[in-house]
Amino acid sequence: MSTEDIWAVAASFGEIFAVESPPTHSDMDVAFRRAGVLSPQSAPGSGIFSISKARRITNAFDQADEGKVDGLIRALTSSLVAKRVFEKTYDEVTQNLLDELRRNLARVGWGLSPAGSLSPLGVIDVQVGGREALEHQIKRLRNSGDDVSLILGAAKDSLEAGAKFVLEERQERYQPDESLEALLNRAMKLAGISTRPADVSSDASKALATINQSVPKIAEAVRKVRNDQGSGHGRTVMATMSMPEAAFIRDLTLSVVNFLLSEHDAHPRW
Repeated sequence: MSTEDIWAVAASFGEIFAVESPPTHSDMDVAFRRAGVLSPQSAPGSGIFSISKARRITNAFDQADEGKVDGLIRALTSSLVAKRVFEKTYDEVTQNLLDELRRNLARVGWGLSPAGSLSPLGVIDVQVGGREALEHQIKRLRNSGDDVSLILGAAKDSLEAGAKFVLEERQERYQPDESLEALLNRAMKLAGISTRPADVSSDASKALATINQSVPKIAEAVRKVRNDQGSGHGRTVMATMSMPEAAFIRDLTLSVVNFLLSEHDAHPRW
């Protein structure tokens, strides 16, 4: 996403918050804390000078690094949803501002539904199309927001894409019906990740081997929860898994994929 695109998103949020109340300044404080940014209502060293809501949003985006921009977008959108701004279908001014926000969010890879639900744009083919396609799949997982089913589906897809990427880079074939656990187990071996202690006399070495042994089991667990509650398969029921549980699976999956790719990059292919 370009700086210009981010500025456009910030301006859209600023215009909406400027005309809507709620969300209040206090609601914005909550959103900023969730996103891990600081944008106070008063100027530094002054308890009198009040900064406008639009300016506070601009300040928040200015200080948010690339890793926090998506979190800030999610937090501000959630604030608008909580205060029922998206339900004001009778207000033409508000709807025009929301339409502009949708257009600008699309520029940075987000889709925004009429009800205020965020979702990453674009469908990534699980069949690996190079490192760029894999990075897009990982980004899709990172940007899965608070949608539990999407998190679980993207987690399984990311593990599968990561394993297939390593296999293809190592000129290894895989079968269409090969299980996720088998794919990941083979990819780990090719990337030089050992499930046996390098030094049997070292407790640390044995502990590391135990952790490595758990990776295929993690993949198996992710596959099972995805099949039961994740996106895909034309599912028509809501996921019952809690958001903290889904976030844990997302973070664990990202750690596994990053570990696999780091070891793959660190070991020569020939």
